[in-house]
Amino acid sequence: MKEFFKNIIAALILLTLAYVIFVATNVYIFVKSDESKLTPAQYSEKINLLKEELETAEAKFSQNNIKDSSENLNINYDGTPIVWVIELDQSEFKVPLKNIEIDLFNQGFMTFMAEDKLFVGPYIDKSNFDFIQNFLKQNYGISPKEIIKWKN
Repeated sequence: MKEFFKNIIAALILLTLAYVIFVATNVYIFVKSDESKLTPAQYSEKINLLKEELETAEAKFSQNNIKDSSENLNINYDGTPIVWVIELDQSEFKVPLKNIEIDLFNQGFMTFMAEDKLFVGPYIDKSNFDFIQNFLKQNYGISPKEIIKWKN
């Protein structure tokens, strides 16, 4: 019986040591990071920025907005949805269209290249293009483009 308790105490000591090493390692990693150098005011500002971004995203993607946008859908004569794209031509830009395509894709937008043109979309709902137009204007200074019906 004494041997059993000795083994349990030894196991508890080993587990305690492992936990102390784990905590010490994480503290060391944190102290070496940039986050450890933040003042409480900077940390509070960072949290407030994240909250604002979250509130903005929630407002954009609220259930009412999704429901309202679904009422703008159009159907072809054969029952398939009409889809829309924005067509960008290389002659309009100094930046290669491939770079714009990669940036749009990284932001979660659908894009594809065809015949030296970049097509953004296709999307069923035209309201998706509001985000795309804003992104193009902010990052590339591209004025809003006409949204055209996609033809296969």
